[in-house]
Amino acid sequence: MNPEYGYLLRYLEKYAQIPAPEWEKMTGLLNPLHVAKNEHFIMQGDTPERLAIIVSGIFRVYCITESGDDKTLAFRTKGMALAAYTPFLENRKTWFSIQALEAGELVYVLLNDFKKLTLGHPCWEKATKEYFIQLYIEKEEREKSFLTEDAKTRYLRFKNKNPDIEKRVHNLYVASYLGISPVSLSRIRGELKKSAN
Repeated sequence: MNPEYGYLLRYLEKYAQIPAPEWEKMTGLLNPLHVAKNEHFIMQGDTPERLAIIVSGIFRVYCITESGDDKTLAFRTKGMALAAYTPFLENRKTWFSIQALEAGELVYVLLNDFKKLTLGHPCWEKATKEYFIQLYIEKEEREKSFLTEDAKTRYLRFKNKNPDIEKRVHNLYVASYLGISPVSLSRIRGELKKSAN
């Protein structure tokens, strides 16, 4: 097996056990993809076509609002999925973009092919269902954080949960994800550094 494909198998088996025959079907549909730094895997307004697993690199999920603001929604790293699956299922354009913040390697399957797989064996339906549950939990935790926590608490939560991401991502994107200005982020970091000394 191509080592890169192992990332996809391990990712999917977090959600459902994939029988060997079904996995063989999947591997026959997989393709590797190199994404250069700052290149997009998906652009806002695109028709979604691919589901990918990150083999290396870090990606930013973001959208541009009607007023032109750039809003960072999530960061995705090694072993995580990239897709606009809900827009695909609803046959509509993607409302967000996914951009590589450093050069990355992906392994992907076309969504139309994946949809056919889901109709052929219940393991794929279970994996898809569990994937959406995890996305819902992530979304709910983020909303709760914005409603109940101050900026410093949100930053500490982000830092503790994603220690590697903070070192690899531009401050502008971290601030955007936290819903604060870069100046506020610098102030919070300064306060925490002082209190640690």
